[in-house]
Amino acid sequence: MGYEVELEKFFTKTGEKSTQYMYFKLEKLSDQRILYIVKGRLLELMRTERETSEHYNNVEDSKIRVDELIQQLIDQGFSQQNVKFLEEADIQYAYLRTRKKSYVYDKAKWHYDNDYPKHLDDFQAYIHTGMFITWAILNNLISAQYIENYSSSIDSVKQGTMSGAKFFEIYLDGTLSSNALSEEGNAFAYKYLNKDDNLYLKDYIDCFTKHLPSEYHVQDSLENYKKIEPIITARYRNFKNISIHEKFTTENEK
Repeated sequence: MGYEVELEKFFTKTGEKSTQYMYFKLEKLSDQRILYIVKGRLLELMRTERETSEHYNNVEDSKIRVDELIQQLIDQGFSQQNVKFLEEADIQYAYLRTRKKSYVYDKAKWHYDNDYPKHLDDFQAYIHTGMFITWAILNNLISAQYIENYSSSIDSVKQGTMSGAKFFEIYLDGTLSSNALSEEGNAFAYKYLNKDDNLYLKDYIDCFTKHLPSEYHVQDSLENYKKIEPIITARYRNFKNISIHEKFTTENEK
């Protein structure tokens, strides 16, 4: 017994961290109509989904239900997209899963063991990398994809109404990886924040811990960021000068 697809619709609503979607398909099976509804989110590297189905004995009731769904979505701020968009998104996700694994510079949870002060709030482990993220945002070294996904929050960091540590906690889930930075940002970060010789952390400790028990006792404030900012900027300028010199030397050796 075959079936016939009578209708397909696809709607999306773009948010700060993901895109919500709803896809529904109306199938005719003998004298019945079956409405399949798939809801979920389009995230950076994957699509979530939850499917339900509804059965109708006549076409009129099924069409009324479809019209109700469409109106609800429009009222909620969804917009209709070509159904092919969903297929293209899944193709892109498949590609992303096979691409080169990203490099992780730091994770907040890495700091909760060993010498992390037990009496401190976990958020204190976000602050040192958060200050570097603030600097990267202010110097336009964030990846284009992250700028597109989190534009309003990035603007909040630039305006000083959100700290880089909060951005690190909420939008990066406490993980700073190469996916978050631009090509130039990664080139600098790989030299400055690499796990084998974390020069940034050394600079951070030298900057803040002369009168504090540890680097985790630094407060998340604009005043403190202003103390570390010129140090990062000086490292970046030195990195740029070395890169230009190396490029000049390489080109003249050809």
